[in-house]
Amino acid sequence: MPTPDLTPEAFARARAFLEEKGRPLDMARFRHAFEGAVVTEVLDALRAYQNEDGGFGRALEPDCRAPDSSGLATMMALRVLHALDVPADEPLLTETVGWLHAHLHTDLDGSVWPFLPPQAEAHPHAPWWNQGEDGELARTFGGFRVNPRAEIVGRLWHWPELLPGSLIAQLTIETRDALLAGLEDGDVNGHAAAAVFAGALDIADDHRRPVLEYLADVLPGRVQATPDEFARHGLNPLMVASTPEHPLAHALEESLSAALLHLIASQAEDGSWGPDWNWFGQFPQDWPTAEAEWRSALTLDALLALRAWGRLAE
Repeated sequence: MPTPDLTPEAFARARAFLEEKGRPLDMARFRHAFEGAVVTEVLDALRAYQNEDGGFGRALEPDCRAPDSSGLATMMALRVLHALDVPADEPLLTETVGWLHAHLHTDLDGSVWPFLPPQAEAHPHAPWWNQGEDGELARTFGGFRVNPRAEIVGRLWHWPELLPGSLIAQLTIETRDALLAGLEDGDVNGHAAAAVFAGALDIADDHRRPVLEYLADVLPGRVQATPDEFARHGLNPLMVASTPEHPLAHALEESLSAALLHLIASQAEDGSWGPDWNWFGQFPQDWPTAEAEWRSALTLDALLALRAWGRLAE
């Protein structure tokens, strides 16, 4: 039977893995979160992925190896800055938001952030980032109306003063309407992005609460809940509620308990947690590098989730 908490020995193995094989960014985040290291260490490590235009690339999201700035990598940077709760005048944040503002694509259907620039196709990447055909990536991700927009907008509300008020209001309404139009059952990352929006308490209730109610209704039947389901890629409830403070945590109580047990039991012998996906043979010479970087990022994510849920044994 899985142990109810991650033992100190298992935690030490995870730390040793990050120190020996992890990305500098993940180790810096670990030291900040668990050992009281100063936040500037994390910011310095994050800057290694920033380009001169203020955006981020350079495989910050390991499944895309393109060096160019992208909505995908810049969203990942925003995720780190949000977790650090940096102040609104932090230069790395203002540069990030400035890039997002400048690269918002607007047409008659609204405003979105495409995940990747066209030139990313020339670099190694996972199959879902393919864009060899015109408009392929937009079709894959539903025109970007939910993912990545819901996550980016949800996180930007932590610093609403960094965008014009009319713009963030417009983005919020467009995102709410796209979410309430319904999510496909198998859209794993779309549901996770929607949960960021629903959990952003800075968003006015008349925009956020309908999304929260919709997700509370559909998610119990869509998240993984059994060991067999957890063993393959899918909508893990910890992708929705990585902390007990998330407003959707109560609706997913049973599946979250099962997910935490599986997380503890699935730690590898070297102390890491790895991805439950692969590139299906595309760019086979590059997948091992991406897999190793994901193993670093996911090990940190696992430790942070276990701590948030009180599952680290003393």
